[in-house]
Amino acid sequence: MEKQNKRKESVYREIGNIDELRLYRGEKILATAKDLSGKNLDPRISPYLGIDLFYTYYFPIPSTDETSPEDDEEEAFRRTVISTLLKTESAWKTKIYTSADSVTSIVAAASFIEKLNKLLPPNQGGDKGKEGNSQNESDNEGNNSQELQNAIQKASESAMKDAEMAKEVKMLAEKMGAGKGSIFSLEGSAEEILKLARETDVARILEKIEGLKMITNAKTKNTINYSKGWISGIEIGGDIERVHYSQLAFPSLLFYAEFANDRLLLYEKNLPSNKGPIYVLLDKSGSMVGSKIDWARAVAVALFKKAMDEGRNFFVRFFDSVPYQPMNVKSNAKASDILNVLSYLARIKAGGGTDITRAISSAVDDMDKTKTSSKDKPSDIVLITDGEDRLSPEIINKLLKKSNSRLHSVMIQGHNAFLQQISYRYLSVKKLEQKEALEVADFS
Repeated sequence: MEKQNKRKESVYREIGNIDELRLYRGEKILATAKDLSGKNLDPRISPYLGIDLFYTYYFPIPSTDETSPEDDEEEAFRRTVISTLLKTESAWKTKIYTSADSVTSIVAAASFIEKLNKLLPPNQGGDKGKEGNSQNESDNEGNNSQELQNAIQKASESAMKDAEMAKEVKMLAEKMGAGKGSIFSLEGSAEEILKLARETDVARILEKIEGLKMITNAKTKNTINYSKGWISGIEIGGDIERVHYSQLAFPSLLFYAEFANDRLLLYEKNLPSNKGPIYVLLDKSGSMVGSKIDWARAVAVALFKKAMDEGRNFFVRFFDSVPYQPMNVKSNAKASDILNVLSYLARIKAGGGTDITRAISSAVDDMDKTKTSSKDKPSDIVLITDGEDRLSPEIINKLLKKSNSRLHSVMIQGHNAFLQQISYRYLSVKKLEQKEALEVADFS
């Protein structure tokens, strides 16, 4: 009983005894691996292995404790896995994406365990005392040892691929939250990030987004000054609520003198001007297959970033001959919302007909139901299509007027005279490149 309750130690000197908090993280890693594999894990895979794998990826240069275990099968197996893993080239390459990054370290550990669980050779634990089997036991142990090494090698390579893509997904999510005055906690979303990292369509979206420089901390153009808004710069004045921390180092007499003369260094703070949502209508008809829909999805992400920067709600809806279920994200988006948008964009495939009038009507209804559109809050509907549809300008004009919305029509390698007639902006995209994508999102 004493041995069972004894707290186990990590293979790493820096960690020592594995406390309850670290053990909880190890259990979460195992739960993620189990969910992904869809079956139970090998009994030799423990939460202690999960936490040691986490630190294998998290520490830039991990240093193992060479103390040998005393008849502890779990610890012996764990040390074998970690020591073998550290000898693989792929484990060290993975550190480019995981060092000092808890999210990608969790992803890499869970990915490794999932793959290892599929490849582990059976545990040859019993029958050691039988006579005449010593040679066979020796051969079996040698074979199992080689199989285990091969399994660890393949699991390490799988973890490297997943960690690379997960790092890109994580960086995109962080950029989406930049400037919002809070830090997104993505560690709890590691499983969602790993699933997205394995999506081929997500990889294509990220490839298209990579060149969009606008997904950085560009200052919002349309803002109003507000003392409790987001920090956007530095200015001189006397507003004590916004005083820069450096001014607190002044002797009290100098501080009060600067305050009296409105010469304190202040944080400049503002809020976006009062606007309704950005609503993206994305054509998924059969003619949009391939690079068209990939480019359109990347533009939708750029518009999502714009909405978050400007403190506006965001809608996105795919449509063909019928409108599909929309996604609505409020201006104070959380990490899970950002990942959900990426997942939503990735899972829709091109196919079907086109009904633009019905799509715009659905967008107006959505904004009306959620009370995000009013005369005081002009909205922007961005329609991305190749334009292969007839429509009624009169009906669409009434809908736009009803919702106080401006229609931005983005024609991908096509033309629609009806849309050109009624659009606030009409953009004809010939090449599906960065310049055109930035032009779509560059409006005030």
